[in-house]
Amino acid sequence: MSETVTATASPGISTGRTLSVRGLGKSYGTGSAENWIIRQLDLEVPPGEFVAIVGPSGVGKTTLLRSLSGLVPPSEGGVFIDGVECNEPHPEVGVVFQDYSRSLLPWMTTLDNVAFPLQGKGMKKAERLSIAEKNLAAVGLGGKGHLYAWEMSGGMQQRVAIARALAYESKILLMDEPFASVDAQTRLDLEDLVVDLHVNLGVTIILVTHDIDEALYLADRVVVIAEKPAHVVDQIVTGFGSHRDQVETRSDPRFAEARGRILTRLRS
Repeated sequence: MSETVTATASPGISTGRTLSVRGLGKSYGTGSAENWIIRQLDLEVPPGEFVAIVGPSGVGKTTLLRSLSGLVPPSEGGVFIDGVECNEPHPEVGVVFQDYSRSLLPWMTTLDNVAFPLQGKGMKKAERLSIAEKNLAAVGLGGKGHLYAWEMSGGMQQRVAIARALAYESKILLMDEPFASVDAQTRLDLEDLVVDLHVNLGVTIILVTHDIDEALYLADRVVVIAEKPAHVVDQIVTGFGSHRDQVETRSDPRFAEARGRILTRLRS
């Protein structure tokens, strides 16, 4: 059984949105060949909270994230934003994918890549570019808007992908193992970037990762999903507050205790 958790929002300037998952289930196939990946999964994420979802490989973490984004319709239950059921991509939900290189259009500059989704909002070009420049600066890429994706490192490309999601004024940001393809030092830098963005913007973030240490370092709450079909088996409020430090936070005795608890739960 999972621990009962009363979640609270993190400080920030965004009013945000509440994301609720009620009895979510996703299956593939029909009849005797039907295979339930997720079933009876419940989750409540209040505005401004940072939630990390961890689980063993192949348990259905990415399937869950795609269901939250509206890209994959659930087989049962539903996803709700401020009480309204979400059956398709929501205009206030941004997604940052693991394969960032394929999500950037190679024939567009970095600035144009970030501004491109804003065309759907009917903005004039000057306004789109201004918003794109502001969000590139927010992720540490001010003055780099003239570069193309192929001229940038993997870490810089992922910063562009994050800037694009922020530029769309997403109240909820979904991240699918966004740092899995970069080197160790770049990964630490990107983790700290996301911590800063979360604190400064107050955006709700839901991160899917297989890295337990990353989940504990970044999140206000770690949700553990396991078993087949997958459902929530444990939840841990990290309690580290808004200040995180790669050495200090990971050396905290609570960090080691929580890591051990999650590992034990996943291996049981």
